[in-house]
Amino acid sequence: MASGNENISEFMAKFSEYNDLPYCSGVVSLSEANASLFYTTDLSNAKVINFTEPTQEQISALAQACQPATFGVNQQDVLDESYRKAGKMDAENFATQFSPNDLGMIAIIKGHLFRERSEQPMRAELYKLNVYGPGAFFKSHVDTPRSDTMFGSLVIILPTVHEGGNLIFRHDDNEWNFESAKAVSMSPPQAAFAAFFSDVEHKVLPVTAGYRVTLTYNLYFEKATEIIVCPAPNVDESLRVSLSRVLKDPAFLPDGGALGFGLSYKYPFDPQSTSLSDVLGWLKGPDAAIKQVCEAVSLKVAAKAIYGGQEEEGTVLLDQFYNFTYSGEMEEGIVDCLLFHSKKGTAQKIYDPEDYNPSDLHVVWLKPLGRVNKFKESYIAYGNQASLDYTYGDVCLIATVPPANERASSSAE
Repeated sequence: MASGNENISEFMAKFSEYNDLPYCSGVVSLSEANASLFYTTDLSNAKVINFTEPTQEQISALAQACQPATFGVNQQDVLDESYRKAGKMDAENFATQFSPNDLGMIAIIKGHLFRERSEQPMRAELYKLNVYGPGAFFKSHVDTPRSDTMFGSLVIILPTVHEGGNLIFRHDDNEWNFESAKAVSMSPPQAAFAAFFSDVEHKVLPVTAGYRVTLTYNLYFEKATEIIVCPAPNVDESLRVSLSRVLKDPAFLPDGGALGFGLSYKYPFDPQSTSLSDVLGWLKGPDAAIKQVCEAVSLKVAAKAIYGGQEEEGTVLLDQFYNFTYSGEMEEGIVDCLLFHSKKGTAQKIYDPEDYNPSDLHVVWLKPLGRVNKFKESYIAYGNQASLDYTYGDVCLIATVPPANERASSSAE
């Protein structure tokens, strides 16, 4: 029988190989009923293009009607054609018959991007029209979420004759190439689409000929009064078996504890308003797989906020974000403050072998904390005068592990 360390190493190795695509793509047929675009720069002179058979003159006129495209840096729009060269038109200046909802695209996006396929409402909000002419491009960037419910973007590439303009996606040192010009070159007319998470790095390669015309939608979660969970995709069997072996070892966390997982993707939470339980419904790719495989071996999974003070203070897990108000709360340090002031049962100190306390939670980190979901919260610090200071934290997944004698029958292979 393999040792506990060997079982843990096997699970971590298998999980490191797990990789869901951070985007989905495809094509959708166009018809006279859904292919028209209306636009104007002068209310007395509206124009229309039907993309089932657009002319070169119509596309050139649309490009001329656009303004230079900006991009977001530190919450500001910046114009720099060495980084992004393209034309843009804001949503108030155009309208389209194309509707992702009417065409069933939202259901497709949910099915491909989220392993937990729930009926939680999502919506696509039209954001911008962009035209990339010859030589136009957009260097690597990530999109700026417009709210804490925005989880991604949807780009529709309309059928125009052009070359280049591929979408390149990068995440966790992996790269994918979506050749959208080839996808829209087919007959009968069809638009291509790519939907991707907000924190996925992407770029538009230079257009070498013709005009690439796109519609961009922001993708949002919406609150639902009732969540009806549909059957999820099958659990990765090799991961389930590997984790079962870890849990069957009586020497592994014999008195119980927890498994800790850092998150691979960034999530649009706001410590002032987001409930950590909401994060569980937003999980993507390998993060969703962690929850799924842990639940398959009867482990309860929760999203937690982890706070840490100075090294000698240790770290503490919370079931909810803590709203710090002033430094007087933290005279004994952040960790002691959280353990004392948080609602009973919502905070627990993580076990530290240098500062042993039998009541502390022993966490085995099977995936280390990353940097993508770190956050900071401000509070008023009082000294000689009041000033603004910050405390820092991270969001992670924690799976509760029962004592060895209680889990023997629930984690069988």
